[in-house]
Amino acid sequence: MKTKYLAIFALMLSLLGFTATANEKHNEQTSDAWLKAKIVTTYALSEHLNPFAIDVNVKRGAVTLTGTVESDIASDLAGEIAKGIDGVKQVDNQLRVSAAAQRHTEQASFMHFVDDANITAKVKSQLLLNPNAHGLNIHVKTKNGVVFLEGQLSSEIEADLVRQIVRNTKGVMDIEDNLTVAEKQPATP
Repeated sequence: MKTKYLAIFALMLSLLGFTATANEKHNEQTSDAWLKAKIVTTYALSEHLNPFAIDVNVKRGAVTLTGTVESDIASDLAGEIAKGIDGVKQVDNQLRVSAAAQRHTEQASFMHFVDDANITAKVKSQLLLNPNAHGLNIHVKTKNGVVFLEGQLSSEIEADLVRQIVRNTKGVMDIEDNLTVAEKQPATP
């Protein structure tokens, strides 16, 4: 009889152990699903990431990111966001950068360089063509459509003329004005 009770008791313990293991596994799966949902939602709220291009897998709090993003910065951002989620134990960032996106970025960068060079040439030409602007005294540089001016001019009205010529040049987004006006020497009697 004692053997029968021991067998029933052992069966109950094994069932309880199985249930506890199943509950732990269920809680772990729920926790992993919750972490994945938090990460994917955060990606969706980011204006810099495409959540449909990033696959998120979570197992026991360890996150693996796969897929293709547009830049190294986007890859780093995705990894850092995942690391910042409470409950994430580690992140394995296996995101690849799209070769097409890299070429596009390089082409866009080159086009900005060409556009800036064209703006600088147009501004410098306009300044040289105007005899009152003394274009040889002015250094012109352009970056992202912003024209940087340096030089010393003889009067404030000449500086205003230079600024207006630059503003009227097609493609100029803004002016960074570092022009100076020479102080007039008092007339000697």
